Amino acid sequence: MCASDRDRPIRILCVDDDPSMRELVSTYLERIDSRFSVATEPSAEAGIDRLESAPFDCVVSDYRMPGIDGVSFLRAVREVYPNLPFFLFTGEGSETVASKAVDAGATSYVRKGGSEVYERLANRVQHAVKRRRSARQARVTRERLLELYERVDGFYLVDEDWTVRYWNHEMVDRTGTPVEDVLGESLWDVFPEAVGTEAYERYREAMASREPAEFETRSPPPYDYWVEVRAYPTDEGLSVHSRDVTKSKEREQQLQYRNELLESFASTVSHDLRNPLTVAEGNLRLAQETGDFDHLEEVAQAHNRMRNLINELLHAARGDELDLSTVSLREIATDSWETVTDDGATLEIDDDVLLRAYESQLQRLFENLFWNALDHGDADEVRVGRLEGGFFVQDDGSGISPKHREDVFESGFSTDIDSPGYGLSIVDGIVDVHRWEIRVVEGADGGARFEVTGVETEESPRAG
Repeated sequence: MCASDRDRPIRILCVDDDPSMRELVSTYLERIDSRFSVATEPSAEAGIDRLESAPFDCVVSDYRMPGIDGVSFLRAVREVYPNLPFFLFTGEGSETVASKAVDAGATSYVRKGGSEVYERLANRVQHAVKRRRSARQARVTRERLLELYERVDGFYLVDEDWTVRYWNHEMVDRTGTPVEDVLGESLWDVFPEAVGTEAYERYREAMASREPAEFETRSPPPYDYWVEVRAYPTDEGLSVHSRDVTKSKEREQQLQYRNELLESFASTVSHDLRNPLTVAEGNLRLAQETGDFDHLEEVAQAHNRMRNLINELLHAARGDELDLSTVSLREIATDSWETVTDDGATLEIDDDVLLRAYESQLQRLFENLFWNALDHGDADEVRVGRLEGGFFVQDDGSGISPKHREDVFESGFSTDIDSPGYGLSIVDGIVDVHRWEIRVVEGADGGARFEVTGVETEESPRAG
């Protein structure tokens, strides 16, 4: 009991038909304990009315009174105030009366006698009121805790056998599992999909070691949300607090994705700009060495290609929509070859077909496939042709080992220590954007052959 309770007045209602007895009870009790404040009534009927009009901490009543006797008065009080301390204070020494009093719910039965009996009565009143106030305070505290538990994030209690003993409303809302379906059931019977998960192992470890556990975990299907868990061992078992951190986890993942996207974007920019930059540098050097300014036209075209690439990449980074168009296989392959042309290699185009594609992205695809053939495959000839529902790019270079054909489209993969390994991953990304399929096989001349399928095609008027 707190300090404020120890100082609070103890309000006593004394009911006795004898005025002198009422005076004695009031005088002695108030003298024994300064906290006692005694009000008196001459009958049970008056006592009932008094209880209805004012609060009291206990009742002291005589047994034999006109009209309603003390036991009947007790029964009437118990119907309205089941926990109010009630003392039967009487000169009747009958065991029958004492038995009736106890059966009716009396707190205690005290026989009237000399002055020392008031000390005994006062002591019993003090203890009874203290117990009642402590119980009331414990109940209020428990109700406040329960209210708090209902307001906080997920909270539940399990005993040492993993039987659920408490399940708050947040857990009901989060899992869709009503309280009545959980209480008294094994946690692992209610949620068998959790068995074997990280949470399952951490809970069992906390229960066995009696040490708290804190961790983040993703709830198994069908719930599929992230929670921050704090599990605390108790004397009865385990109390589990879980906070839904799905939104913060999603923000964290989005930030990670954006960082990866930024890194990929920077790698793509540096890789794709390298091709026209190499062409521009080579032709500029030729113009300087030979004085033939026709090479500057190639420089201008390369610069124009770089400008277009930068614009395309910026649009892609902003998530701008791309427009599908009908593109000639022959024309897009020829234009792409001009940006990566090598004096020692030739391009052969078997026949033409019209492709539905994002034109600028398709040009990047061909440029990267051509650079792969020339730079990494040491090809002398590159051949482009149509397939059923697509096209192929084939070279006569060194080819790609069968054990690497599944890995070549991964970002950063390269068998060349001097290559960053972005070209074919860019190709794969462009194929994904179009929802096409790509595979690499061995070409007719032993080089690499890239086959792109799932492409919407139309016959070209110039086909063949």
